[in-house]
Amino acid sequence: MSKYMTFTEVVFKDRDLLIAALEDIGCNQIRQGKDLEMGSYYSEQSKQKVEIVIPRNSIGNVYGDIGFERTESGDYTPVMDDLDRSRALNGRFITQLRAAYNEHVVKKVATRLRGTVQRTVEGGLVKIKVRY
Repeated sequence: MSKYMTFTEVVFKDRDLLIAALEDIGCNQIRQGKDLEMGSYYSEQSKQKVEIVIPRNSIGNVYGDIGFERTESGDYTPVMDDLDRSRALNGRFITQLRAAYNEHVVKKVATRLRGTVQRTVEGGLVKIKVRY
């Protein structure tokens, strides 16, 4: 049977940047609120409450919703079904989300410094330079 996993080592500090990053990687049906219940494939699966939900079958997550719970420090950590870990965005959900989120952080810093962002891709490596 599947279960929800919380990725405590993956932390997103800014909700707005997280939402923008989710949209960048193809999550178009994002629900936000307090104590939103995550849907699941199995009725026996324990109920999980989160603040941000990506509905099931949005990005390859066939066994349940993907959610983000708010920690005591105010950060957001992903919660997803263990069976969807290798299915959501072909197993690259966390990796792609972190990359998109980090790009938004860099753009925010560049704006604050009144700088410009230069993005280049070399093979599988994305390089971002901020000029100010």
